Amino acid sequence: MMMHKTFALTIATVSFATVAFAATPIRLEAEDAVLADDHKVLVIEDAKASGGKYVDMKDGNLEFKVTVPATGYYTLWANYQIPSESTSKIQNLTVNGVSAGQISFGISDEFTTIKGAGKIKLTEGENKIGIVHSWGYVNLDYIELTEYEASPWNISPTPVTPEPTESAQKLYNFLYNNFGKHVISGVMTERPFENDGQYTPQNYETQTELKYIHEASGKNVVLVGFDFLHASGKNSDQQWYQGYTHASLEMAKTVWKAGGIPQFNWHWKDPMHEVEAFYTQSSGNDPYTEFSINKAYDESTGKWKTSSDEYKAIVRDMEMIADSLLTLQKEGVAVLWRPLHEASGKWFWWGTDGAKSCVALYKLMFDIFVNQKGLHNLIWVWTTDEASDALDWYPGDEYVDVVGRDYYYYPRESNHSSLVGSFETVKEIFGGRKIVTLSENGSVPYPDEMKADGANWSWFMPWYGDYAMEGWANDNTKESWKTVMNNEYTLTLDDMPGWDKYEIVTPPTTGIKNMPLAQKASARLSVIGKNLQVNIPSFAANATTKVTIFDMQGNQVINHTINGTNASINLNGIVAGHYLVKLHGNGFTQKGKILVK
Repeated sequence: MMMHKTFALTIATVSFATVAFAATPIRLEAEDAVLADDHKVLVIEDAKASGGKYVDMKDGNLEFKVTVPATGYYTLWANYQIPSESTSKIQNLTVNGVSAGQISFGISDEFTTIKGAGKIKLTEGENKIGIVHSWGYVNLDYIELTEYEASPWNISPTPVTPEPTESAQKLYNFLYNNFGKHVISGVMTERPFENDGQYTPQNYETQTELKYIHEASGKNVVLVGFDFLHASGKNSDQQWYQGYTHASLEMAKTVWKAGGIPQFNWHWKDPMHEVEAFYTQSSGNDPYTEFSINKAYDESTGKWKTSSDEYKAIVRDMEMIADSLLTLQKEGVAVLWRPLHEASGKWFWWGTDGAKSCVALYKLMFDIFVNQKGLHNLIWVWTTDEASDALDWYPGDEYVDVVGRDYYYYPRESNHSSLVGSFETVKEIFGGRKIVTLSENGSVPYPDEMKADGANWSWFMPWYGDYAMEGWANDNTKESWKTVMNNEYTLTLDDMPGWDKYEIVTPPTTGIKNMPLAQKASARLSVIGKNLQVNIPSFAANATTKVTIFDMQGNQVINHTINGTNASINLNGIVAGHYLVKLHGNGFTQKGKILVK
């Protein structure tokens, strides 16, 4: 969480993601969506653009009108361009006047098609889809709608940490079994100690955000967020800073003993202790640090510069945080651990040097924490965005238990929609292999909205202060907390059995629902050069699989039959662009989208 929240995106590259399929997409031209009274946008004629025109949105808005015959869910695609001399952008997405999330636009010198929203709901008759200025200046050619089709989940029933403690096994099992059935209530805390000069740890009755929610709703949240904000850095040896960290650890023990879940993130201050800051210059915050991972890491060789002062400082800080977490492990407390959050935004120093260096830093932390310090009580949470290079920043399935999305409306507003578009997009980016959560947020989605849309976030955690409590933006008010906390879909502290009583139950499939065998695994598609690589799930490997490729207008361009588990299909005969792929094999059908360059 940025203390002064801003949004930025990373430079985009194209990657494969499983998607919905429709033989005839509905194409809506951007020039037809210009509002009559909006003089901020600019329509530009271009023979290469669909319809011969595209729209330079600048800081204006577009409104598309589309009529559908029946109420249902659709996938939204966007064809756009942002020149490389600019920066990647975010625009807000609305459906019938209600916020449906955001669309992430990465750098692309040529017009390219991306999935703008994995799932949006349209109602019978005319609908209005808005692309609303946020961090704008996008050249938009058109949007397309295809019929939404759910993709399968394939979540591991065990955490990634080897030999996890009993408490870690219980915590992960709890997340696993409730995913898709309930949302776990949570909130971030600002100050964990009493203002008594003794740094006396607070509890559910005294801590500001927790007390506010209980008074508003009559219920206590399950998940309580803490921060190692003051545990490292230039001033970390001072009494107040140490008191903050000590109180955070003591409160975490209190939360666990009450049947709750402690979450820790780490706003990691300059490891060289030159400045008391974790922000970068590009964040617009002052003070800021110029600390660089690459002073400790060599990207070209993939090796750490172990003799450098920067490497030694990184390791010193990691070991210090590990020692703090070990105090929780010794008392049987498990923790949701969310390090290096929001890295791709590059407003924190751990993202400044790019994805490769950040991933190396995360893996170094995993090795030091688990293999060197013996931490086995952590459930590892990775914070992603929805940009097309999100997987470049991902440490890998073997290092991550839960994938989280930090979501704040900008401009700030009170909006309790389900955020199903973001939920579905994150699910598909990571292939349905990880639990998906709302790791930070402003307004809490209303439970009935989440249930109706299938936006099954594992938990929510609004940031502290006026994000969690009434303030100038009223992201969350007492009335909204009453609505959220008194819904049967929301798990509160009253619903928790207590960790000493919790029994691990491992169902035959994921915690979402029982699924037939054919849905437990999916084929993997990737384009390498001018070849489509297809990897078939093992249960279908002994039969033939039909692969059909269509262009975005629904015309069949390739029909191919393969045997076995792997195949390579030559794509030299088709022009560059996006294509829809349909696979039909032994007991499974899968649909996806590829980019041919």
